[in-house]
Parts: sequence; C-alpha cells; structure tokens
Amino acid sequence: MTPQVQVLEEVTRVAPLGLRFWDVAMQSPAETGLTVSAYPDAYPELITPASANASGIYSFSDLPGLRRAGNGAGDDSYWSANPPTVPYTVEVSDPQNRYLPFQLAVLLPWRGLYGLEGSPPLPIPVPDGGWLPIFPTAARPAGGVTGMIRGTLQDPSGAEAAWAVVTAQATGGAPVTGVADDRGVISVPIPYPELQTTLAGSPLGPTLLPLSLQSWPLTVRVYYEPFSIPTGSPDLKDVLSQSEASVWRDTSMSARATAFNLDYGTDLILRSVDAVSGRQLSYLLVTAAGSPL
Repeated sequence: MTPQVQVLEEVTRVAPLGLRFWDVAMQSPAETGLTVSAYPDAYPELITPASANASGIYSFSDLPGLRRAGNGAGDDSYWSANPPTVPYTVEVSDPQNRYLPFQLAVLLPWRGLYGLEGSPPLPIPVPDGGWLPIFPTAARPAGGVTGMIRGTLQDPSGAEAAWAVVTAQATGGAPVTGVADDRGVISVPIPYPELQTTLAGSPLGPTLLPLSLQSWPLTVRVYYEPFSIPTGSPDLKDVLSQSEASVWRDTSMSARATAFNLDYGTDLILRSVDAVSGRQLSYLLVTAAGSPL
C-alpha cells in the first residue's frame, strides 16, 4: 500500500538577481568560471558570491536586506509588492584572465535575468535583453580564422586611455566592438569580410585574389572619457556611455585618422605617427571629446 503524503506547507524561493553573460568577441555565451559577487551599497563589507548553474546563469540567494523578499510565489502580485529599491553593486571578474573585469550598479530585487536598462549609446550585439556583454582581455587568443585589431591607446599627456571602447567595421562586414584594459591595451577579433575576386586571368570568369593580396578598408572609432574608478574595475554602463573621441593620424593632431586597412593573415596594429621624424609610434593618439588641443 502506497503511503499517503500530506503537504503541510509549501515554500517558494525567489532569487533577487540572476545574470548571464554574452562573449561579444566570440558571439556566444561566455565561458564558465567567472567570479560574480554582490554587496549592498550601504554595507560593502557584506559580499555575497553568486552560484552558477549548468546553463551559465549566476544567481544569488539570501542577500543582506533582501532575505524577506526571497520568500514568495514569484508571480505578478509578488513583484508588484517587491519593486526594485535596494541599491547593490555587482562585481564580475575572471580568475583565468579571459575577460575584462567590470562592476554594475543595480536596484534589487530584479525580475528575470538582468540586462542593460534602456539602449546604451553604443549598441552591443547580444541575443536579447537578458544578457550582459563581457569583453575579452588582450591576452585571450582569437578562435578560428579571423583578423585581429590590436593597439595601445594614449592621450597627449602620455596617460593610457583606460577602458576606451573601439569599434571597427569593414565595408559589407559586421561591426565589432572591444574594450581596452586599464593600460589602454585593446585586442579586437574581426571576421574577415567576403574574399575579393579579380576579372583578369580566367576565361571562365572572376578568380579569387591570392590570400596574400586580400585587404579591406576599415572604419575605426574610439569612445573615451577619463573617469575615476575607485575599486579598480569600471562600471559597465559608464564604459558603454562614453562619447566619441578624436583619433589622430600624427602628433601634430592636424588630421584625424579613422580609415585603416586590414590585411589577411596580419594583425592590424593601430598606431599614430611622429610628425617630426615620420616614424610610427607604439600607440594610437586619442583625445576625449571636449579636451583642449
């Protein structure tokens, strides 16, 4: 005889925050192994680590100041009674140095997976509003057959353009976006555009140019505003809200540089030129919008 089970009480737990991350460079879910933690702004010493599940979702439970909100049905009535009002800071880092660190200011509890609120000035391709973009470090190798844009960004004072955003696009190709690290070093993978053909040589029609001769013009833009970072990692919203900077062809800062060429099989190194000697510098010269020249 099967024993009867009597349910005396049913308890439903609600996670006050869930996040998942989109690898902008690889256009795929981020690799596992991130360190994600959160603390209430009023008590930064009360740090709580997130737990990751098999789907790559990092979630929190029993957050300080939100324990009572953790109990409920999670339905519309629950969320109406528990609007996001408690300010928290989320910190994201990667012990394996594959991704750049960042932090995020959020109000909790948050219904559903957290995404960037509204549309940032720099649209980042993510599958939907339930993903947060995460950017690779300069040390991370690119996968597959792809081009690479590299460089060090620096302003006229010699200071690194830390956390600047770089976008690049070839004619007919998809735009790519990368973020510099705290040294102003940038590394952005870019898929090669469609290979070019030539009409010469074959009576059967166009033939493919040799790979060694394949080259594509790129439009490169930099977005940069110096801002203070009290904890060592920037707020993601601040990074993606930077205004467009001026990129200079040489140290005279008399001509802007936005057009570069990507050659097949060769990294594109973003550099400016010394106006006196004509030699290429080890960095790309940029000035933030509104900076005096």
